[in-house]
Amino acid sequence: MADAVADQVAFMDVRESNQAASAAFIQHIRETLQKAQEITQMVSEAESVADEATKFCDAIKAQHNIQSKKLALTGSRGLAATPPPLAASLTREIQTSVVWTQTMLQMCAVADGEAEVAKGQRLSFVRPEGQPQQP
Repeated sequence: MADAVADQVAFMDVRESNQAASAAFIQHIRETLQKAQEITQMVSEAESVADEATKFCDAIKAQHNIQSKKLALTGSRGLAATPPPLAASLTREIQTSVVWTQTMLQMCAVADGEAEVAKGQRLSFVRPEGQPQQP
């Protein structure tokens, strides 16, 4: 039972105020995103090395007129499709996480604010380009 609960809790921090708890949450998110960016950089470098190695292998095959076993058996080159770059996908996920974090901060500000939100009022957390963020 305890293991099931531990798997569900991603972050918990008890603080003296909502603002302090929000700050701790945001710090946790920033650290997580920083780690994700470091991992993305390493993945990007690994993909570059793999691409370069593939080019060298292709050049050696062409120089020595070596035909791969798959190509010799099937007569086509489309068997193993190259997967899309993982680093680009990770970068998009990080960007999405940043936008989500900004939206969460704005929602916390509304929740902690003293202004009353009318029932059924439509809330918008997207800033028009060039406008500064409201305090």
